[in-house]
Amino acid sequence: MALKKLTLIHRLSLRWKLFLTLVLFSVLPICGTLITVEQLETDIKEYLFESTRNDLVKQASLSMENIAVNFAENLESSERMRRVIIDVVSLTSQNLMEMPPSVNSKLLFSEQINPTLPYPADLVVDPQHAPTREHMVKYGSDISKYISLGNMAFYLPQKQAEQAAAKREAEKLIRLLPLFKELKKSCGSFLYKVYIGTKSGLLAYYPAHAGFPEGYDPRKRIWYRLAVEKKEIVWRAPVTDISTGKLLFTVSAPLYGAGNEIVGVVGLDILMEQGLSGGNITAAWSNNARLILAEEADDTRTGSAGLRIIAHTYKRGENNEEYSWVMGGAKERWVTFENDELKAKFMNAVASGTSGTLLMPWEGVSCLVAWAPFKDNSYFIAVVPEDDVMQLTNKILAYLYWASSAQQRIVEIAVVVIIFLTFFFAIYASQTISKPMNLMIDAFKELAQGNFGARVDFKTGDERDTLVETFNRIGPQLEHLLETQQALDVAQGIQENLLPARSPKLPGWQISGAIRYCDQTGGDYYDYYMTACDGEPVLSVVVGDVSGHGVASALLMTTARALLRVHTECSRISASRRVSQVSNLLAQDVHGTGQFMTLFYLEIMQHSNIVRWVRAGHDPAIVYLPEQDDFIELRGKGLPLGVIERFEYEESEIELSQQGTIIFMGTDGIWEARKGGYGDLFGKERVRDIIREHATKTAEEIRDYVLDAVEAWQKNIPNADDVTLVVLKKDKTANEGCQDTTICNSDFFMQENDKNE
Repeated sequence: MALKKLTLIHRLSLRWKLFLTLVLFSVLPICGTLITVEQLETDIKEYLFESTRNDLVKQASLSMENIAVNFAENLESSERMRRVIIDVVSLTSQNLMEMPPSVNSKLLFSEQINPTLPYPADLVVDPQHAPTREHMVKYGSDISKYISLGNMAFYLPQKQAEQAAAKREAEKLIRLLPLFKELKKSCGSFLYKVYIGTKSGLLAYYPAHAGFPEGYDPRKRIWYRLAVEKKEIVWRAPVTDISTGKLLFTVSAPLYGAGNEIVGVVGLDILMEQGLSGGNITAAWSNNARLILAEEADDTRTGSAGLRIIAHTYKRGENNEEYSWVMGGAKERWVTFENDELKAKFMNAVASGTSGTLLMPWEGVSCLVAWAPFKDNSYFIAVVPEDDVMQLTNKILAYLYWASSAQQRIVEIAVVVIIFLTFFFAIYASQTISKPMNLMIDAFKELAQGNFGARVDFKTGDERDTLVETFNRIGPQLEHLLETQQALDVAQGIQENLLPARSPKLPGWQISGAIRYCDQTGGDYYDYYMTACDGEPVLSVVVGDVSGHGVASALLMTTARALLRVHTECSRISASRRVSQVSNLLAQDVHGTGQFMTLFYLEIMQHSNIVRWVRAGHDPAIVYLPEQDDFIELRGKGLPLGVIERFEYEESEIELSQQGTIIFMGTDGIWEARKGGYGDLFGKERVRDIIREHATKTAEEIRDYVLDAVEAWQKNIPNADDVTLVVLKKDKTANEGCQDTTICNSDFFMQENDKNE
């Protein structure tokens, strides 16, 4: 049945095939879009809503965290100002304590203040000094609300023995009154109280007021004790005002005498609601944002650490858009959590000492909670309901629902229009396209049968003319490429035949070489020559590298090989003279081409430990001495072959008597191989490590280890350059049956089997 359907499709005209094709590639994708839009409407809340929600929560988190951090920084800035005031009062008081008492000044003591008289005459009622309801219940007096801005007052210690010294100190400190007035004038309501407690039990304070409880001793207050204990400026919040019961920010610092001993403490109070009012908690995300100042403390209800609320904000005003601070009051209020796990998570987060945010339940509502540390174990906490953050997301979703519905209607109309236009376009396109296509098909069939002269001759006036021109150029180019490939195959076979068929047999030496070309032909080269010197067999080992690679390099390598073999027949000529003559001839052939060839020529005598070599610009051979576990290099001076004419090369020699000595000759395709084709170089150090690790192996095995390591280093990426190497190892047991070297190597250049790589 499937075969009949396939036959029916083949019998359709091109017009209908084009029509069906256009339907598949235009109408069906649009229909698919309709289905996708419907699916998108179903999944939009799950995907887009979640993505938008995460982005908005992230932005809201940053905004709320900045609110908390800004409040902390605002109070830090206020504290720096208070520190300046403390420093000024402390320095002035220290100087006054060294001066004689002021005998003409009239002192005002706290017990003399009486609003019924009134005394002093400038007593006024100050709402900021009005005691709290809890304080009134506890002490039954509101006298503390009367203050005198024109006087500073003194509270004397209860012990008679201390009062005389306290009065003398008061007569000195009375001179601070002008300074206190000026500070109050400059700071206004920012400065609640400024005072000095001395070692004798005296309290000098401004503005003047009464309301101290019986038995009051400034030396027992926490602001006094902390300053004396730490011997530095200390900050404390919240502190309950002894006269009004209100919560304060307190800064105090030790007061030093002439002998650098502490003689008292200077303190400064600011109402907590006054200090907090400097911030701004307007949040773009919600009108229901809350800000809380809390401190870490032991919760007596649960027996574990918790967060005690010191102050929090509430909305006031007609539109509930203005914020005010409410102090914690006498009854402790604590931050509550839904469960211990949530409490532990939040407490661990704020205890990290850095600001942050969490999305968590807060008083039964999912909220975004941000915090910032502020002084010791205190924290500013900003809270905004999650629903308020998501208001923008909900608006976006409503718009997207509307937009998707409108898009679906538009697509439905577009599908009908496209189907109608597609039908008429298919009729026109089939008539204009089918005829040139049939001509092209016939021409391609001729080309496939090997007729490279096949041509197409017609013009359409559009891009198909470019296709025709390209086709007409393909035939000759394919024919040329085929001829070139055939020539390269022949060249590759010839070059492979020029390489040594097998390794020579020389008693006392293991010899193994290999070459890996990066192209079909290359410029790397290695060879062996058997000659004689004074009747003694001499093995010449040659490794060369022509600049570049490919056909040109292969031709130069072939020429150099031929010249070296011809000159090798002249056994009376030294190696240096032989290389010099070859270089001179090559220089004449490659003059002006920019090509050259590096060469390392090595001679080994059968019955001698002497090794001679000539280095013509090639990398030095590497020699491993096993007894010393050390490497040396066979260096020497000499230009690459073919650079200049009539250049005389130098011959060097060395005695190698150690058994196991290894000579490694190679081309730069080994150490310049890059990791993965483009990474770090393989390097000579890795070659040395391989030789040292496998020094006990045969020369052929060492050769293979190096080749495998280079291939693994390149991660099977084709070589960027030819790789050639020859490994020689001194081994007294090698080729023991070949004392007559001439007979052992009689077929050296004729064997085609057992060819190395």
